[in-house]
Amino acid sequence: MSWKAEKRAQRQAISWETMDCPICRGNRFTELFKKDGEPFVRGDHCGFILINPRPSYAQILDTYEPRYRQARKSVPSGRWLDIGCSAGHIVEAAKNAGYEAYGVDLESWGIEFAKKEPGLEKAFLGQLEDQKFPDHHFDVITACEVIEHEPDLHRTMKELRRLLAPAGILIIHTPDVGHRRRTRPLHKWGAVLPSEHLYYFGKKSLQRLMVEQPGLAIRKWGFNPKPGLRACAGHANGQP
Repeated sequence: MSWKAEKRAQRQAISWETMDCPICRGNRFTELFKKDGEPFVRGDHCGFILINPRPSYAQILDTYEPRYRQARKSVPSGRWLDIGCSAGHIVEAAKNAGYEAYGVDLESWGIEFAKKEPGLEKAFLGQLEDQKFPDHHFDVITACEVIEHEPDLHRTMKELRRLLAPAGILIIHTPDVGHRRRTRPLHKWGAVLPSEHLYYFGKKSLQRLMVEQPGLAIRKWGFNPKPGLRACAGHANGQP
C-alpha cells in the first residue's frame, strides 16, 4: 500500500464526534478550512475556533506528542502541580526551588524518564481527574500548552478549580489565535495541529471560559512576543 493510500485508509477509519461550542454552547458554525482532513470551524455566535467534528478522544490520545518543556519564574512556596509535565522539567525546577512538586502526563515515556533521571517520585501517569488529589491541594498549578488539547474543557477547568488552594495561582500558556504576529492565513499557522490542538483561544474566549463556567478569574496577562497567551488566574473571589 502506498503512503497516500495508507493515510487515506487511516482517515476513513476515524470515528468522528460533533460537539456544541464549549464557550457559548451554540451549535451553529462556519467552516474555515480543512487541514489533514479535519474541519476547522468558527462559532457563529461567539467566534470561537475549534476542530468540529473531531476524532474521538481515544484516537486523539494516539496522536498526542510530547512538546512541552518550559520553566516558570518563582511563585509562592507550597505544593506545585504541573499538568502535561512531559519529562518533568518544570517539576524538577519547582522541586529544586523548594516546592513540593507534582506532575501529571499522558505519555508513559515522559513519566518513566521523570522518575528515573531526575528521580521525581510524584510524577503520575494518566488523566488529571484520575489522580484523585485532595481538594484545594495545590498552591501553584501550571498548564503549559495543555488546555487546547482537552476534549472536555469545562470538566478540566472544574477540576483545576477544585485542586487550587483559595489563594493559589493557576498559570496557563496556550497559543493565541488573536496575536498580531500570528501567521496569516490561519491554516498556515504552525499552531494549527489537527487532532492535537482542538481549540484556538484568544483573550476574550479564555476570559469567558474562566469566568462563566468554573468560577476562576484571570488576574494578570503576561506579555508574549510570540503568538501565545500567558495568563495568571485564581479563584474569582479568593474562595474555592
